[in-house]
Amino acid sequence: MNRRNLLAALSSSTAAGLAGCTGVLSNDSDSASSSSTTQRNTPEPDPTVSSWSEEWLRGSNYRVNVTVQLDGTEQILIKKGSMRGETADTITSSGEHTVAGPNTEVGTVEPLQSIWLVRPRQSDRIDQPVDSFIVGSQQQLTYPLHLGGLRGNTFPDAENTTTLSRTYTHEINGETRLLSLEIPDGLYQYYANRDRTRNYGAYVSESNDDQYIQSIVDEFEAFGEQRGLSDFGIINEMMKFVQNLEYTTDQVSDGYNEYPKYPVETLVDQGGDCEDTCILLASMLEQFGYGTVLLIFEDQQHMALGLAGEAGIEGTYYEQGGRRYYYTETTSPGWRVGQLPSNMEVGNPTLAPINDSAVLVFSYVVNTSTEGGASVEIYMRNAGDGTGEAQAEIAFENRNGETVVSERTDSRQLSPDEEYTTTVHMLPPSEQTLRANVSVLLDGRVHNTLQSEYQEPIGPPMDS
Repeated sequence: MNRRNLLAALSSSTAAGLAGCTGVLSNDSDSASSSSTTQRNTPEPDPTVSSWSEEWLRGSNYRVNVTVQLDGTEQILIKKGSMRGETADTITSSGEHTVAGPNTEVGTVEPLQSIWLVRPRQSDRIDQPVDSFIVGSQQQLTYPLHLGGLRGNTFPDAENTTTLSRTYTHEINGETRLLSLEIPDGLYQYYANRDRTRNYGAYVSESNDDQYIQSIVDEFEAFGEQRGLSDFGIINEMMKFVQNLEYTTDQVSDGYNEYPKYPVETLVDQGGDCEDTCILLASMLEQFGYGTVLLIFEDQQHMALGLAGEAGIEGTYYEQGGRRYYYTETTSPGWRVGQLPSNMEVGNPTLAPINDSAVLVFSYVVNTSTEGGASVEIYMRNAGDGTGEAQAEIAFENRNGETVVSERTDSRQLSPDEEYTTTVHMLPPSEQTLRANVSVLLDGRVHNTLQSEYQEPIGPPMDS
């Protein structure tokens, strides 16, 4: 029974006791006459509280929100600690209100403190309580010291000094040439561990491999200068290099899989399917200064590259946005720019842009203290060449993989190379074995994820 109901019951009980003195009252004719002519008072408005909510900020500080319906009441008084205390602020409209926290008259509040909402009574100067809330009753303060120091990042491992040596053989104008690369194993592992996406632009837009792609392009440019080749001639030689990678299929339209590779992966693996070689060649052409699109033939389950070119180039092209994109095959040797395989002639491709994608890299670190709770610092950077909406989700999971507490950061629009750092305060339980599961979201979809090892509690849980 809340306080208002209790007071109402007491009032009713008192009235019943007085009614029992009917013999005394019946002897007072004036009182009887007065009783018969008394008019009923109009009931006062009855404001109601539909919900309370609290948010732990840091240390032992909380923000408290309340949703009220005034139902005709002009105002509700906000009091801290006691309904008879000083009025800190007032509520004059229905809806959700922040009654305690930063930038409020009450200020931040600590666990076990109470917030009272009181309706002022003008007639008899007796305030009536509407509702109250005990701080910390929804989000109890915890001391998850076992989670302190958890960290992770999706950056290339600079401490991994191992290199992967790869040598590629290809024919240029009847001459066998060798191309050797030393690719850092840390960079290869970085790409191998990234989540996969069907946004193919992300595989080309990522910038961490630019210097290695550029080193290949430099080789072709140097050869072109020696032989007096035009850009068109150099591009055809790049095509030959990609077409002759090991393990590529001998059949055009052999289909693509659900695991696209980043260019560095294709270079280390020395081959891939049609989407992988398209992504590699597109990255090379981007460094060479030429625009491309992906030509996706859904019916044939094939993918080719569309190379931006001017009118006058012989061969098959597709138009988009007033530009011509010439068919460029990457999976079998011998094809040149504009040459369309006969089994692709009936295809009607979708032209997908590949040079306007955001790519997020991120890190996180969990900090705890004797003040309680955990603070998770998130750093995000856009390593792509497009703009995107970045957000992070932090979750702590138990041994069953169930999420026991989670929070999302505010979203932030990130331009290429822009950085964003934010901190989220959370209350994971101190007595459970937990792991951190941290994801970054790009434009509302999970972009990449890090998961820590499980952490065992440290000693008995501390009292809050």
